[in-house]
Amino acid sequence: MAQINLKNKGLTLIELILYMSIFSMIFLMIMSSVFYLQKIVQNNNQNYYVKNQVYENLTILQQYLYKSHITITNKNLNFFDKNNKQILTQKLDQKHIQNVYSNKTVTPIQYINFEGYNLQLFDNGRVLKIEISWFDNRRKLQVLTEYLIVINQNL
Repeated sequence: MAQINLKNKGLTLIELILYMSIFSMIFLMIMSSVFYLQKIVQNNNQNYYVKNQVYENLTILQQYLYKSHITITNKNLNFFDKNNKQILTQKLDQKHIQNVYSNKTVTPIQYINFEGYNLQLFDNGRVLKIEISWFDNRRKLQVLTEYLIVINQNL
């Protein structure tokens, strides 16, 4: 006859509940860290999108800086050609940056609400400092400061 081993009875209900609670704690810690990392990645992607849009706008401005001179009035950046005719004005209007040309108005960055748009000229009008700020997904204020060189080739 076969002998029955009474030493190895299997898991008791208390052991099973203990193992399940330990497993569920570890699972909750892993899932909460995954969700937190996902939120960080999403916030970084949104900030990257905003910065990419701002840099595209700055590229447009840099092209105008080659062939015009600028003035700053009431937080508006005004571009003038060599005949002193205004060709472009960039301003912050209702939390959106707008480019106002002689015959139309364009919003180059549409889906972003900017909190600040500060402009300063340095070094006798040869360096333009642009400071743009917005709130990210965490409601933290992000500030981007860039410097553009004013060349004035046609003046």
